[in-house]
Amino acid sequence: MEAWLEAIIPLLLITVRVAGFIVAAPITGTRYIPGLIKGTVSLLLGYILWPLVPIGDIPHTLGGFVVSAVSEAAFGLLLGFCGTIMIAAIETAGYIVDMKIGFGMANVVDPHYGQASPILGIFKYLLIMLIFLGIDGHHMLIKALFRSFELIPAGVAAVPAEWAQIGLRAVAEMLKIALILSCPVWAATMIVDFGLGVIARTVPQLNVFVVGIPMKTLVGLAILLGSVTFYGVFAEQITISIRGLMESLLGVVGR
Repeated sequence: MEAWLEAIIPLLLITVRVAGFIVAAPITGTRYIPGLIKGTVSLLLGYILWPLVPIGDIPHTLGGFVVSAVSEAAFGLLLGFCGTIMIAAIETAGYIVDMKIGFGMANVVDPHYGQASPILGIFKYLLIMLIFLGIDGHHMLIKALFRSFELIPAGVAAVPAEWAQIGLRAVAEMLKIALILSCPVWAATMIVDFGLGVIARTVPQLNVFVVGIPMKTLVGLAILLGSVTFYGVFAEQITISIRGLMESLLGVVGR
């Protein structure tokens, strides 16, 4: 094989894994970031990592290179997915809250996925993303990517057989975080429903449907406003969950 090919192929394999990670990871995987910028950042980051990370066996045939490139891309996507599914918990929590306070029919365009999403889900997403960046969550993602190359050198990556178990754990973590984020509003609206039920029994002349809908909305927004101060803790918990999922994935693949 030509000497220049032996030098370029590792760079290409590193860049492919980085590109898969950037396409699927939080923040960088959003649709409002142009593909040209994602490709440029992937190439630049791959070039920076090129002399720093170990290189596995270099494929000597075109078929071997294609197989290695597909495996690297799939592994990068799976690594980024561990972070993105935790971010999906934010919108899930927003959907639950919207349904409880009467905003279920009002949707806006999600900047992350480019589709209709609940209003409070977008609010929670943007707020927690700002806090995530403020606590250097993006540095944690880059460190996890670099750690992946230390455990699994470029050219030998493969999707682990335990990928389904890791995916189920990610979904369980997502649902747990979604319930934690939506629990204050959900509990408050349940109390309001209980109180309205008591009022409906004691004062049958009162139309609880007319009173209940705006009351639940006001109570829900008030609880949401009061819980904003705790979103730093929520963002930290999400960051810890993302790190734990990525470490689990790297631990399985690095055996």
